[in-house]
Amino acid sequence: MFTAIIILNYNNSEDTIKCIESVERYNSADVKYIVVDNGSTRQSVVTEISEYIKGKFSDSLIIKEGDSIPQYLPHVSFYVSSVNDGYAKGNNKGLNLAYSDDTIDNVLILNSDILFVEDIIPKLKGTLVSLPNCAIVSPILYKKDLLGIDYNCARKNHKEWELILTYLFLYKDIFGIRSNYEAKRKMFVSNSSLTQNDLLPIELPSGSCMLMSKDLMSQIGGFDPRTFLYFEENILYKKIEKLGLQNYLLPKSKCIHLGATSTQKVSGAFLLQCSLDSASYYLTHYCNLTFIQKIVWNISKVLFSIKIKLIRLIK
Repeated sequence: MFTAIIILNYNNSEDTIKCIESVERYNSADVKYIVVDNGSTRQSVVTEISEYIKGKFSDSLIIKEGDSIPQYLPHVSFYVSSVNDGYAKGNNKGLNLAYSDDTIDNVLILNSDILFVEDIIPKLKGTLVSLPNCAIVSPILYKKDLLGIDYNCARKNHKEWELILTYLFLYKDIFGIRSNYEAKRKMFVSNSSLTQNDLLPIELPSGSCMLMSKDLMSQIGGFDPRTFLYFEENILYKKIEKLGLQNYLLPKSKCIHLGATSTQKVSGAFLLQCSLDSASYYLTHYCNLTFIQKIVWNISKVLFSIKIKLIRLIK
């Protein structure tokens, strides 16, 4: 059986190609790549990836949105979406390809800015199979050149008040409240000795690199398509928690996360709006807010929206 590696690309052929090359160098597992171009605005990006795939892999297929999906995918499928649907819908398009192929049993969601530095897929799969309650399993993520940990790879879920106050205070660290919440949620910050564990139960994995059963992803409906960017992991956690399952991290299996390369050139106001919209959707549909929390959240939304409008005016 194969693991489908789903890589979402947007306007960045260089990182996507480097990501695939790193997997090719270090991976020993049976895999099928599903690269989804999420409506890149630079046609040269699509051309560069297409030419790379055709030149590198003899067993490959370019699929344009609207084309029929083959029953069995080749070693590399390049799905070219007509629009940028965001993280959730973009990855769901890759998942839909994987669902159609019954030779695929697991899916690895992999950001294009991830680099393999060791053979991690067999270890991740071994954990997934050996633990009956395991939903998602991830490696520890390091920053470029393995200099420091990306602490987002092992987190506890946000508390409702934490999110509400974050937006109420307009992302400002008033009285150190935000930094205090962040330190408590990021497990390696609050307890650095956890890096020595063989296995670490976590709540929020990093959406940059996470392995799960294809059947489980299908069962929970994949990623919620009503978010464009942000809070996808929180929603996954809520769905998984309802099933009584647990997410895990392997601190002794690692890869590199270069970090936010797809959003570096995107408008700050746009990203803030995505953050607000996704937070609002998450709090409204996945959290049981009290009456007081609802009131404060509505005030927070108004204030944060004013901040976004001011940023747009200044720009």
